[in-house]
Amino acid sequence: MSIGHTHEETVRELGAFERTIDLYMHRNPVQFSLVAEIDRKISEQTLARALRDVQARHPLLRVSVDRRAPRARYRWAEGPVRVETVAEGTPWQAVVAGEQTRPIAPEPGPLMRTVLIPTEAGSFIVLTFAHQITDGTGGMRVLVDLIAALDGDEEDAKPTPQEDVPPSQEALLQALDAATPTVGPPPDELMNATGELVQFSGRAPHVSALALQRGLTARLVSRCRAEGVSVHAALCAAACTVFHRAGRTRVRVLSPIDLRRAAGLPDAVANRFAGAKTASEASQAGDFWELARHHHQALERQRAPQVLKTGSEALAQQPPATPEEAEAMMAVATAADIQITNLGVVQTPAHDRTCLTALWGPAQTTQLRGEHVLGVATYEGRLRMTELTHDPVAVLLPDMATVLAQQCADPDAPSS
Repeated sequence: MSIGHTHEETVRELGAFERTIDLYMHRNPVQFSLVAEIDRKISEQTLARALRDVQARHPLLRVSVDRRAPRARYRWAEGPVRVETVAEGTPWQAVVAGEQTRPIAPEPGPLMRTVLIPTEAGSFIVLTFAHQITDGTGGMRVLVDLIAALDGDEEDAKPTPQEDVPPSQEALLQALDAATPTVGPPPDELMNATGELVQFSGRAPHVSALALQRGLTARLVSRCRAEGVSVHAALCAAACTVFHRAGRTRVRVLSPIDLRRAAGLPDAVANRFAGAKTASEASQAGDFWELARHHHQALERQRAPQVLKTGSEALAQQPPATPEEAEAMMAVATAADIQITNLGVVQTPAHDRTCLTALWGPAQTTQLRGEHVLGVATYEGRLRMTELTHDPVAVLLPDMATVLAQQCADPDAPSS
């Protein structure tokens, strides 16, 4: 679909961060899936029609990546989002695992596809996005718009093809009025130790999923508020606690930071994130909420707008020029024991016909040895976790939930 455009038109060049991701993806597919469970059966034709409406609203859902120019650029793609239907009752986890084995080619576009899973009483919809065009928050906006489009909601789903193409995050951060950052701690060699890339083989990852009960989710939110930490920091502390109990002396956590919230960048279906790393030692595992505060404070320092702007400018000044350079950069930037992408509380408009009953993801792998990639989303009062890895730790999610339940048993008694 090329709403008013020809296939040969350049949309814009990729920004430095988008280009880094694309260069890395020459040999290392990076794509993520979001999963929606809805309470009614829909046909493939109905889903395809709703996707066309959503595609019309968001320019980067109708592009390809042209790598032939000296700098990669987005070009308009003519096709609709691909839709497949699998056998009724297929586990969504199996579909998500399979989506990681099939790279989304940069051309001809669009850089997104969809799998419909019929169930006895409803449907699962799996949306998979190539990471050149958006992040998890942008992907979730697409999913919410899709639910609105399935209802034919005039206000929420009316196509707006004239929407401007989202600029790169470098262009937006450059215009940010941010003071010079204060000098931070010296570089930590262990924190920046290089990860090991594993050649992509198409092997399906192991997928685990767990939903906290509403009561525990509510207690977790309340206790975090009382302790002065974010829910995300508590999740970091829970993951570290589980790994420390399993014998790891040092645990590194990679947390993508949403620049829409941290730096006030406009919402868009585009990449708007930066990575932040925190770490814990086994000696810190004895006091859970102190460990959560440690992660919270470290993340707050890295979320400061001036720090984010400085990091963006450094990449823009010295971006990788080859896939090898991008791999070397990403192997340092993303190496961690666990990555936790937390999309927070997802809000959806009320609809008459389509009831969204559950959300899972983002679910992805990045080809780093030993990685555990955890996606978190909270919807209708339940926090849900989805983990992908090639080196499963069977108890990771259940033990994280147990740790959180133990620490939130008495929400009225914050630690001293």
